[in-house]
Amino acid sequence: MGYQDDYVMRTISDLVRAIARLALGKNDIDYELPDTEDKYTSLDSIYRKLKDMADAGDMNGAENTLYEELDTSNMEYLEMALTFYMYLNQFKDDVLYTANYSREEIVEGINNISAEFGISGFENFVDTTMV
Repeated sequence: MGYQDDYVMRTISDLVRAIARLALGKNDIDYELPDTEDKYTSLDSIYRKLKDMADAGDMNGAENTLYEELDTSNMEYLEMALTFYMYLNQFKDDVLYTANYSREEIVEGINNISAEFGISGFENFVDTTMV
């Protein structure tokens, strides 16, 4: 992974942290799953499904599922969604490419999800020409 890729990944992380500070009052986000599935809430089950789909290489399907399940009246969904995009950001470029997904789509997804919760102004936070 080259310097430019590291820079873009860090900038995406900074974008998520900025939104988390603004919307959630947190410096970092990390939606955590309980130790066992019998303790899962419905939101936990959605997050697990999204991660499983991404791990299987279906990033686009996972993102579609995220939007289908989104509840904009519950800020926990924003935290979960941002954590999901951070999870996608950890994949190597070749894995994203094989899945027909990109870091630019991660940035777009973060901005789109934020907009669903009434948060905007971060559209130019990441220079997508570098992505």
